[in-house]
Amino acid sequence: MNSYLLNIKSFILQQKNKIILFYKLFSFEGIVWFVSLIYLATLSNNIEQHFTFCPLSNLGFEHCPGCGLGKSVSLILHGHFIESFDFHWLGIPALIIILFRIFQLIRNNSKLYFKPIKKGENHA
Repeated sequence: MNSYLLNIKSFILQQKNKIILFYKLFSFEGIVWFVSLIYLATLSNNIEQHFTFCPLSNLGFEHCPGCGLGKSVSLILHGHFIESFDFHWLGIPALIIILFRIFQLIRNNSKLYFKPIKKGENHA
């Protein structure tokens, strides 16, 4: 029974360390971008009107500069590039910028938290 509990504790500790490593690598901003892209990739592509958080659209304005951007990125992630361009022409640049920002966060955080070990130095 004791060895079973020890195995569970070590498993939980390993998972905790993986989560901490993931957080260090991505940071909060990277996690938000990553989860948002996963959400857009799993979003259904049916074209039905739904509730929007857009304040300009809720105030009754016909066109908002940002409306359709999320749908455009979702369509890109599903491989529908022409339909994506029809929804919002900034969808492709927005996705490129978001992916670049995630890459930049990973690169900067890996340099910050995971410094390479140099030969011949004392690593106490």
